[in-house]
Amino acid sequence: MATLSPLPAPVRTHRRPTRTALGTVLVGAFSLLAAACSSGGTSSTATIAASPTTAASPAGTAASPTTSPSSLPGIRHVFLIVLENEGYDATFATPSADPYLASKLPAAGALLTNYYGIGHLSNDNYIALISGQAPNPLNQADCPVFANFPRSATVAANGQISDSGCVFPTTVTTVADQLTQAHLTWKGYMEDMGNVPSRESPVCGHPVVGSPDLTERAAPGDGYATRHDPFVYFHAIIDNKTLCDTHVVPLGTAAGALPAGTPAGTAGLATDLRSIATTPNFSFVTPNLCNDGHDASCVNQPASSSALGNVDSFLKTWVPLITNSPAFKKDGLLEITFDEADSASAASCCNQVPGPASALPGITGPGGGRVGTVLISPFVKAGTISGVPYNHYSTLATVEDLFGLTKLGQAKTVSATFGADVFSTSG
Repeated sequence: MATLSPLPAPVRTHRRPTRTALGTVLVGAFSLLAAACSSGGTSSTATIAASPTTAASPAGTAASPTTSPSSLPGIRHVFLIVLENEGYDATFATPSADPYLASKLPAAGALLTNYYGIGHLSNDNYIALISGQAPNPLNQADCPVFANFPRSATVAANGQISDSGCVFPTTVTTVADQLTQAHLTWKGYMEDMGNVPSRESPVCGHPVVGSPDLTERAAPGDGYATRHDPFVYFHAIIDNKTLCDTHVVPLGTAAGALPAGTPAGTAGLATDLRSIATTPNFSFVTPNLCNDGHDASCVNQPASSSALGNVDSFLKTWVPLITNSPAFKKDGLLEITFDEADSASAASCCNQVPGPASALPGITGPGGGRVGTVLISPFVKAGTISGVPYNHYSTLATVEDLFGLTKLGQAKTVSATFGADVFSTSG
């Protein structure tokens, strides 16, 4: 693995999703809100069929067989950073826009050139990364109301829930639940959560179920977005207040400072990284709406007018902290990806199939578009490039394989998990 050092941030104009495409899904989603807001979270078992969509991958690529867990390296600490709303052509294929992300980091690890989001807009991609659940109209619209699924919603034998909603019932499992049951550790680190207490709590921050989400836009001093925090959309997590309060926490600063009002004993990522014992087996890192590239210019902090410049600045701070930590050096894997490409890009890959409630999770097509991903690890040879098609379900499936967990939802369906194209046999 190559040594990482700072590079200057570029200037770039951020592209916005097209309003025509967004309007199509929003009209359908808002028509479901009244029923969903008053519904409970109980589900029963039923069979739900789904037909496959056509995978759209660049020519000349082919899926490799799913990797056997026994052939994976001994990775025991996984770090996942999720960025926002950029396709491969604007990021990795245009290194002048974001030289740290597009050049420096791939040179230190592996670039996955055919990695895809699974839908539009944001929330459905974050949900997929930890649960394998397919998009539905409400989370495709980013859940402007923090609504339950209707009581009539059912969970099929394949793990997919029927109907449309935002907050999943306790019958829907996440990788966080799996890790807890396996006596492994996890945390979600959310930048800016709790900065403005009138918007969200400093731990396990989310709206009251059935109420509007006040974090749809950044506020001065606070760029936390509930929709980018997947853990709080599951009753299995938020109904256990102690669990959620201690596992879904502010990212904090690089020096370890946390927002005022954060409960005593809470630690952010910088503090947890100081020892192997305090570093979770699975760390999910969400930057604020400025640093993830979603906003430019930013109302919540001084920043450049370039969305990818903001991304590079964030990564130049946090990637070295992670890669220089004892846990990462011992047996770590860092993945940096984007939730989706711009909303005009709806290509998919990897045997992705629609869920019971949404035939077109990409609004105008089957997927979330090609975004690309970087993997860095002592078990990844610097400068590796893989053209094997992957998506967010592949990430979940790989994490589950690494920790010996059963695959959830559409993690069962992917054509490949990260394998010999990425990993070397030893650190």
